[in-house]
Amino acid sequence: MSTPMYCVNHPDRETLLRCGKCGQPICTECAIRHPVGLRCPQCARLKRVPTYDVPAQYYLRGFLVGLGVSLACAVAVDIVRLLVPVFFLSFFAGLIAGGIIADAISRVTAHKRGRGLQVVAAVCVVLGYLVGSSLVMIFRFGMGAWLLIPASFLNLYYWIYPVIAVATAVTRLR
Repeated sequence: MSTPMYCVNHPDRETLLRCGKCGQPICTECAIRHPVGLRCPQCARLKRVPTYDVPAQYYLRGFLVGLGVSLACAVAVDIVRLLVPVFFLSFFAGLIAGGIIADAISRVTAHKRGRGLQVVAAVCVVLGYLVGSSLVMIFRFGMGAWLLIPASFLNLYYWIYPVIAVATAVTRLR
């Protein structure tokens, strides 16, 4: 007859379970389901995947580079859109620009990914688009464009590019 085992964390509980890694006896409350079996809390400490472990300074780096690239893309798209007013141009430009912005953010953050960088990319695309479009309007119409800027952003046609660019950038940084 074998001697009864007691949980290492709860000495008053008898158990038949052992940790799959260290072999310590554990109760059902302490057992953590792991891809390779049941583990004790000490052995089951799951570390984040390094790709998704983003240091704080990488967010600032990603934001600055993403905003610059987004501003350049928005100005280029607005200039091309003035020359060639085609509906589908905004859609395809959003796909291309979103990929470029996400790639720039990924490169300066050592190819990190995650929810935080997705938010950074979305904010960069929208801010870059608002500032870039405003600059193109001011360049085109002069200082009187300040009166036109709010009205132009109410047109849904102007929001095709940033919506598609945000969706593409966020998807690429997933």
